[in-house]
Amino acid sequence: MNKKEIGITGGTGVLGKIICKDLDSMNFNYSKFKGDICSKKEISEWVLKNNFDSIIHLAAIVSTKQVDKDLEYAYSVNVEGTENLINILNENNLNPWLFYASTSHVYKSSNTLIKEEDITNPISEYGKTKYDAEKIIQESYTNYCIGRIFSFYHQTQKKSFLYPRIKYRLDNEDLSKDFELYGANSIRDFLNAEKVVDIIITLMEKQKRGIYNIGSGKGIKIKDFVQNLTNKKLNIKSVGGSDYLVADITKLKKVLRK
Repeated sequence: MNKKEIGITGGTGVLGKIICKDLDSMNFNYSKFKGDICSKKEISEWVLKNNFDSIIHLAAIVSTKQVDKDLEYAYSVNVEGTENLINILNENNLNPWLFYASTSHVYKSSNTLIKEEDITNPISEYGKTKYDAEKIIQESYTNYCIGRIFSFYHQTQKKSFLYPRIKYRLDNEDLSKDFELYGANSIRDFLNAEKVVDIIITLMEKQKRGIYNIGSGKGIKIKDFVQNLTNKKLNIKSVGGSDYLVADITKLKKVLRK
């Protein structure tokens, strides 16, 4: 592809930092948005001073706990922030390829592999904000790629996320006692963050459009994922209900093997 400027929102997040590092190593030119995604003025200034042929839109409130704690703010960032970006592009007759980082939380829990065209019935408030933003993009923009990212993990995630929270507990709790684990029997599709970024960059290089599941295509019970993080045998006690989110990545595989 013709390497022009790439725009990155959410460049200080886990995926954003890895993307910037990878783009550096690939000698891509990019500009990180450092303003407030809720400010149309700041977005406009950023967009208009650059010549983007691609924008990777990652800026969002991602922690489900943080979303639940302040849903109004999460909506303003996740939904209205996305709408601001789309409106600025449209108002200025700009049409760069846009990647939107969505989530598997937009889907209904299913005990079979989930395809992109399957039922969308968000399982969390976070999922609802992402789905509402998806609808805005699909209704108002043409040159987009929506990546529905399933579970990912990385050592730099904040403690509100599963992987660092569990690592902290494993290092600090008495593992001879019951290990209470919320949603222990839920089945998830895990990828490390570096692999997620590899996929996003591939989608960008190939300028793919439409909706793509981003996952491993393999499910694992959360309790098994946790057990694999330690050599000590855990007596895991399940708390709460369970749900199932595992990606059908048939569509993605076709892109990756070309």
